[in-house]
Amino acid sequence: AVVSTQSTWGVTKAMMSMNKQMKLPEIQKIMQEFEKQSEIMDMKEEMMSDVIDDALGDEDDEEESDAIVTQVLDELGLQLSDQLTGVPAASGTVGVAAPGGKVAVAAEADADADLAARLENLRRE
Repeated sequence: AVVSTQSTWGVTKAMMSMNKQMKLPEIQKIMQEFEKQSEIMDMKEEMMSDVIDDALGDEDDEEESDAIVTQVLDELGLQLSDQLTGVPAASGTVGVAAPGGKVAVAAEADADADLAARLENLRRE
């Protein structure tokens, strides 16, 4: 019981010493200033976010631009498919497997010539 009393007295002295060192009104003032600065920072962050959103545009603008791009691509796709209908189709096969798994050289040369002719036709247009 004596040890317990001495321990309690030691803890009490330590707490009294800490209370003397801590200046509660000063700590409260610091906490209020921190809270004030934190609120100011939050307001600035919100304002900056609004400005950035305004500068980059709304989602409506983005949807509108996506619709325009899609329309242009559709038109180009139609034009491209119209051009492709005029291109002659490749005749024959690209490569014929020869015995032993080798591709026939003549068929490969024909395919290369056909591709070169098609490329030349596209360049003229």
